Amino acid sequence: MVREGYKLLEELGAVSERGRLTSVGRKMARLPIDPKLARIILEAGEHNALTETLVIVSALSVQDPRERPSEKQTQSDQAHARFQHEASDFLSWVNLWKYVEEQRQALSQNQFRKRLKQEFLSYLRLREWRDIHSQLSLASRQLGYKVRANLPDEHHYEGVHRARLAGFLGQIAQQDEG
Repeated sequence: MVREGYKLLEELGAVSERGRLTSVGRKMARLPIDPKLARIILEAGEHNALTETLVIVSALSVQDPRERPSEKQTQSDQAHARFQHEASDFLSWVNLWKYVEEQRQALSQNQFRKRLKQEFLSYLRLREWRDIHSQLSLASRQLGYKVRANLPDEHHYEGVHRARLAGFLGQIAQQDEG
């Protein structure tokens, strides 16, 4: 298991072949998150997609806030469908984040909780998502990255997906169209 851990860290560029921590590894160690997700954040900073990527990575770090009760699966699927991004499941997290933040700022705490319940969203999981996002944003700033306060109107689709690849190199494949 230790060997596999070092192999992963080497794949992520966090350690050299001799097992020494690289500059990338030192930055990753300052992010309070899984190494794969930390590597994605660092790469996003290089591809002008950090703001969206922080939302996505923090979402991947918590249990899915979308609830899907067995007796109301169709209703919950319909309620969640409006967050879907036409080209990317990852950017669907950004759509959900934008909506929840708009509602959180526009409604009272009680109204906000009721709205989330009506829309099959877990208040506690969303709060955890927001807490992790805040921690990662702060850590990213401490590393010298510029984190925008608001999400851009136009998503950096290519940058987000290039950054994601940096953390999941072992899962890259080529589809045979034949």
